[in-house]
Parts: sequence; structure tokens; C-alpha cells
Amino acid sequence: RLAPLRLDLAGIAKGFGVDELAREMRAAGLSSWLVGIDGEMRAEGQKPDGRPWTVAHERPSAGERDIIGVLELSGAAVATSGTYRHRVEVAGRVLSHTMDPARGAPLENDLCAVTVLGETCMAADAWATALLVRGASEGPALARRLGLAALFVRADGAVEATWSLAPPPEMATAPMGDPYTA
Repeated sequence: RLAPLRLDLAGIAKGFGVDELAREMRAAGLSSWLVGIDGEMRAEGQKPDGRPWTVAHERPSAGERDIIGVLELSGAAVATSGTYRHRVEVAGRVLSHTMDPARGAPLENDLCAVTVLGETCMAADAWATALLVRGASEGPALARRLGLAALFVRADGAVEATWSLAPPPEMATAPMGDPYTA
């Protein structure tokens, strides 16, 4: 007899929703738009003034909001997973809402946030969560091996990217790979 299994799709739900919004925008015949759900974003075309869509990349902090840089998006999606916003305090300890599947407990590692840039928001969302769970020692190497455009922000504030904060057009639309086989 198998133990009960629970599947939590929260790691891809917002990304899926953004991709569905994008599908609706295209179905409506729109060629330029920016859609987002709670920070997961996808863009096509340009703003009405002809400039690219821009998205601020937030510096992870439980306090004041600050930005690391600005991404220009067109034909691309961006998603961030982090441990700095959705937290809970239990018995005097602040715990992440992201679970570490290896421990079956809230995630505790040296990363505050991972942002992934890709073709679809659902894949970017899934990879951002997966890379966050892998931590600063394994996440960047995995992203490079898979050709993912990712930005890692450690708890000490150090930033490591597998792309520059002004990604070239070919990087912004590079295939994400299949999140189910990597």
C-alpha cells in the first residue's frame, strides 16, 4: 500500500496563470502587452511609446523596497521565488513558505531569492522555485548546465547571475528546457 501523496502546484500556479493571460491577449489579437500576477510577468511587443516593457528586479528585503536592476522584456517571461516575503513565525523562528523536499521541512539555505527569465512564465516559475531549493552552492551550477538565465541573491546580499542585468535579446528568449526532465 502506498503512503498518501499530496501534490502542491503553488510553485507553478502563478506562472501558469500569467501564461493563460498571455494566451488570452494573443487570442484577442493584441500584439503588445505586459501581464503579471504577484510579480510573475510576461511581455510581448513594446509599450505604446515604442520603448521596451521594463520590470524592476526587487532586492530581497523584509523591510524597505529597493531594486537591484531593471529588466527589459519582450517575448519573454520572468518569475522570482524567494524566502523574504511569505514567511511565518513559529516558536520564535521565522520560517519560509517554501518547503525543502529533501527534509520535508521549511527551506533553510543561503539564498533569499532566485529570478528566472524564460519563454514561458510557468517554466520560469518552476525553475525559480527549484533553483531556490538547490541553494547558492548548487543552484547557479545547475542553471548554467541547463542554459537557464537566472539571478541568485544570497542572504548576505551577494548577487550571482547566469546572465547580465541587461540580457541580450537572444538570452531573453532562449528556450527554458523541459522542467520535467532536468
